[in-house]
Amino acid sequence: MAGASERLPAGAKPRRGWALVLCLGAALLLAATVHADGRIPQSVIEVLRSAQGAYETGEYDEAVRLYEQVLASGWRAPSLYYNLGCASFKAGRIGWAVAYLEEARRLSPRDGSIQHNLGIATSCSRDRLPEERPSWLLDLMAGVLDSYAPSDVVVAILAILWAGAVVLALHWLAPRRLRRWTRGTLYLLGALLVLSGAGLFLKAYQISSAPSGVVVAREAQVLAGPREGETVQFVLHEGTQLHLGRHAGQWRGVWLSDPMRGWLPVDAVVALSGPRWLP
Repeated sequence: MAGASERLPAGAKPRRGWALVLCLGAALLLAATVHADGRIPQSVIEVLRSAQGAYETGEYDEAVRLYEQVLASGWRAPSLYYNLGCASFKAGRIGWAVAYLEEARRLSPRDGSIQHNLGIATSCSRDRLPEERPSWLLDLMAGVLDSYAPSDVVVAILAILWAGAVVLALHWLAPRRLRRWTRGTLYLLGALLVLSGAGLFLKAYQISSAPSGVVVAREAQVLAGPREGETVQFVLHEGTQLHLGRHAGQWRGVWLSDPMRGWLPVDAVVALSGPRWLP
């Protein structure tokens, strides 16, 4: 029988040391991934000030033009879409107001001001489409999914992975009597990771099934085919959210439900941006 002073197999400590380095390195990499530079370029700040000044003096069309100039520069934020939506609404562009406020809501789903103003803009649309009343369970699930953005879940997943790397490193370093606590923490983090992954999957499904465009024309005839002279299927008005299909020249396939499908000119609708997955 080996004595109590028997040495560990050669290389055991170095392997644990390398594993520790890898875990801590992964933790630092994940922390760097979450970090984002939130500074606004000075040129953007100046245009935003001019746009705010135009809005305050009642020059809503000029405010819209300046805010859209910022948007065209590539800077994107919930506050920009919110201001664009408010200015568009004041300028009488209901469809664009709905589109911009919906963009703001998708980026910042828990902002009460955005939700309130989006409700006002949407209520000004002339189209009142029939809605199926979901069960209380589906309604509750929809409310939960509407309360967070995809980037929120990605941040949570990165934070869990970062914490897991740190706890795993501590687990390898801790005395044997303390490892049951670190092991329990790893199980808990694993469960949270599974829940976060499920939340991200459900959010992706919700996004894929949500309306992807908004009617911005005052009135738009939905035709049976992508050409002039086709049969008019039905008429939509500005502010109506719908699903967008494929392009066919200067036409875009749209639908509200299975029986309500057709084609609109591309300049009658605006496509909503894709979701922001990264923080």
